[in-house]
Amino acid sequence: MNLSDEEEQEVLKVMRSQMLTLLHGEYVKKFEEEFAHYIGVKHAIAVNTGTAALHIAIAALDIGPGDEVIVPPFTFIASASSILHNNAIPIFADIDDKSYTLDPNSVREKITDKTKAIIPVHLAGIGADTKALTEIAEKKGLFIIEDAAQSIGTKCYNKKVGAMGHLGCFSFYPSKNMTTGEGGMITTNDDLLAEQCRLIRHHGEPEWYVYNRLGYNYRMTEIQGAIGRVQLKKINDFIEVRNQNAQYLTKATLDIPGIEPPFVPDYCEPAFNYWIGRINPDILGLTKPQFLKVFPRSKVLYPKPLYETKIFQEKIAYSKGCPWSCPYYGKKIDYTKIKLPVVEKVTQEIFALDIHPKVTKEILDENIEIMRNLSKE
Repeated sequence: MNLSDEEEQEVLKVMRSQMLTLLHGEYVKKFEEEFAHYIGVKHAIAVNTGTAALHIAIAALDIGPGDEVIVPPFTFIASASSILHNNAIPIFADIDDKSYTLDPNSVREKITDKTKAIIPVHLAGIGADTKALTEIAEKKGLFIIEDAAQSIGTKCYNKKVGAMGHLGCFSFYPSKNMTTGEGGMITTNDDLLAEQCRLIRHHGEPEWYVYNRLGYNYRMTEIQGAIGRVQLKKINDFIEVRNQNAQYLTKATLDIPGIEPPFVPDYCEPAFNYWIGRINPDILGLTKPQFLKVFPRSKVLYPKPLYETKIFQEKIAYSKGCPWSCPYYGKKIDYTKIKLPVVEKVTQEIFALDIHPKVTKEILDENIEIMRNLSKE
């Protein structure tokens, strides 16, 4: 985390005010306004986690039993489990072999009469092809929910991620480009969706003891809001350092046999969260587990597609088989039979390196030297 005395002073102000909840304070409201302005949207709704942001976004669109949502399998579980939390069905589409984000061609193949939404995941600061996906969604009458948890500040087609779909979802977990410790944000230009998100965030209450729909307690605290406001002022500096570190690693690894640096699509202006490298096991003579073992600083970044994990292999969600047994669905899905060739290859070759502002040039050089030496062996 990149916290300083400035965040500490703002937290102390909140504590001294004794107003710790957004129901009575002003910090979260101001953070929402400032974040909306930063992304370039009308509304931002602060919540307690990025997972809550996804859960609320899906619920606000009234997606539920019998509905399918297309999502990539190369992502953190929350992108898919949030669909299950709303008793809907995750449908996995393959990823692009270079950007590692949703492949629009695979998405087209997965659309059925049950499909209600697409969740593109902007991965590690590289944006999905929002233009192609939006064209598909508009043609089929589908919603777009952007999972931008790892990509605060990334641009696609000259617009920041989180401003192109019906809803955008962000995370402020400590590993992200900015942090509030835990925390998340939903963004939208739709007034009605913003209203629904705020209702769901706070027990479905438009006012005290009036309950208009099923909701939760997903509120962000005033302390988180205070930290977020300071972090947001620094976000461009954070991104600049991350991008410089990423470019440094990329330039140094271009000539290393068996190591491939991240690919940045023409439509994307990245705000790197991690530096994603790719190994060629045949050239290096190492499998991914062997590579990770001899290069301890490297990170796994998803060891297998989500559909190969226990929750989907055994269809574990709610009791009595929901959502898959829902009578509104009327279909059968067997995740054990899914084969998506690109993601299955990518998960055996991808690794990640930290590039946050606390990573020094010495650490970057050490990482480069390790990769050079592994390539020679």
